Amino acid sequence: MTVTIGITVFAIAQGLTYPLISLLLAERGASEIVVGLNAAAFMLGLAISVLVVPALTRHLRAGQVIVAGLAGAAVTLVGFAVSDTFALWFVLRFALGFCVNAIYVFGEAWLNAASADTVRGRVAGVYSAGMTLGFVIGPLAIPLFGTEDGLAFAACAVLISLAAFGLGLMSRRARVEPEKLELADLPRFARAAPLLILLVLAFGFVDATVLSFAPLHMVGGGASTAAAATFIAVMHLGMIVAQPVLGVLLDRVDRWHVAIGCLAATGLIFGALMLLPATGMLIWPLGALGGAAFFGIYTSALAILGQEHKGPMLVAGASAFSLAYAAGGMLGPAATGALVNVMPGMTFALVAVLGMVSAVMLVWHR
Repeated sequence: MTVTIGITVFAIAQGLTYPLISLLLAERGASEIVVGLNAAAFMLGLAISVLVVPALTRHLRAGQVIVAGLAGAAVTLVGFAVSDTFALWFVLRFALGFCVNAIYVFGEAWLNAASADTVRGRVAGVYSAGMTLGFVIGPLAIPLFGTEDGLAFAACAVLISLAAFGLGLMSRRARVEPEKLELADLPRFARAAPLLILLVLAFGFVDATVLSFAPLHMVGGGASTAAAATFIAVMHLGMIVAQPVLGVLLDRVDRWHVAIGCLAATGLIFGALMLLPATGMLIWPLGALGGAAFFGIYTSALAILGQEHKGPMLVAGASAFSLAYAAGGMLGPAATGALVNVMPGMTFALVAVLGMVSAVMLVWHR
């Protein structure tokens, strides 16, 4: 419960900042390349923070590290609320990624350490559903608070601060703690589980690309700003409904088969979304299905991690997940921004190709 609350609140911040910052940058004349690079700054913060996490684990408990990350994220969001300088927004986006990495690493290691393998898929499904609930709340704050005056950022900062306080109190009762992290374990995990890292790399690519560019794709196709934000929310509603169901499936069939299915479905659905009119009715059910499919990649990876790795390698795996997600998240928006700049309308082309190619690779190597 403690871990799920932490990740849900983090997801509110990420779900808000991705579409809101993209829309604000576009309104102020930023190009698609600038939008993509700004999203990549968040992922760079995630990656760099992995170098600091081992030092934190020597002095703080897992719950304390998560609370520190939430508190830092709240302060960063206040910075967005009071500033409109492009250069500073890159620094703040980096800082936000740096702070929330603690929630990724410790939350997922903690979750798997406390879960029995017979129900690991269902636990991962509930965890992912909580995360996606946060992603739904985040975009919905845009039409509620608007895009002016920094009110949406400020409201999110207040919510995160309250959650950090509550989580700090609850984490004192935790009976299970993940192992300490050593940087030397990261290359060991990479050699032992390259396909698992590929799964998370693909998820990071799709997640960052879709959250950053789907609003711009919608607006560019004639939809309103409110409709663009609502599309992100509908996509995540599909995730919420699907992840617990997917968790049951992960406990009953080969978890790698589920992951392959999610990759293939992601490629097909987003390829179709790219070809459909942004104002058509069909985009709404397809958006929900696409969100369910691509987030299922991560739910599958999380269940496989706990199934195949224990002890220090479990924590190393959670850290490797963070790096892989960050790498995919930096590459996806940057590459898509460059592509859309020269080929307008090809917003989801790389997502579609990556989903299908990754599915084929896993079938070939499994």
